[in-house]
Amino acid sequence: MAAPISTATVPPVNHGHLQLTRPGFNPTVNDVIIARCILSGLRIGRQLIPIEIALEILAFASYHPCQSSIKQVEATYEANEFWRPGPEASVAGLYLTLTSLAIPPTVARPKAITFQMKAADQGWADFGGEGTYENSHTWYEASILRQQSENTSVAALTSPDMENFRTPEDAREHLRSRGWDMVEGNGTVVWRVHNGVTASSQYRHYRVDWVKGITTQVDDPRAMDDGQGFLDTLEPDNVVVLWARAEQQSWVNKAGEATIEIEYEVL
Repeated sequence: MAAPISTATVPPVNHGHLQLTRPGFNPTVNDVIIARCILSGLRIGRQLIPIEIALEILAFASYHPCQSSIKQVEATYEANEFWRPGPEASVAGLYLTLTSLAIPPTVARPKAITFQMKAADQGWADFGGEGTYENSHTWYEASILRQQSENTSVAALTSPDMENFRTPEDAREHLRSRGWDMVEGNGTVVWRVHNGVTASSQYRHYRVDWVKGITTQVDDPRAMDDGQGFLDTLEPDNVVVLWARAEQQSWVNKAGEATIEIEYEVL
């Protein structure tokens, strides 16, 4: 059984740029199929290399198709944008998207997804928790969108006039009007990715990896969730959306950069 992925330490202050976690040569699905055929045509003595061994060799070499999306634009999301008596305040801003490969699941399927965020908050908190995940009210969530109309494009999601919402769920009708709908999985349309360190006015880098078939070990549930069901729900030509969130009066999510990467397993 594969070992769980352990995460959720408090990262140091970091004002550098995010770097993709899978740099270098990026094979296509056809590249992987050709390499697999070449390997399975080789012989050890008189025996052909079994297809299972060929797949193990490709996996050991990390020879997988990958996609990535990166955004390096500072954006501020203020919970008070949707303030109401109570007081209650909450905001959700669509920060980054990535469209999954339009390939039948019998050919290739998502194996892993990595999110990275460079983020900060307003730099103070009334009820403690500074430098930890205690009392954290800024975080990131992921959703999966499915196209409902041929008369739309991903550009409609990332256009400058895309408004903010109180919550991602509140955005659903607006997204439907633009030809998209949120895909439900495990009874939800959002998966929490990672919270920000409380009262951190300086940027920190956060990273989350969800791998199909491997349980994400959550050492601190205040920091993140395990992404259960996300990769099982993601289908070809879906759009992964990263939301920047903040709640509670006067809380601010300062998004500096973000990346999304999807790695595929060729079957």
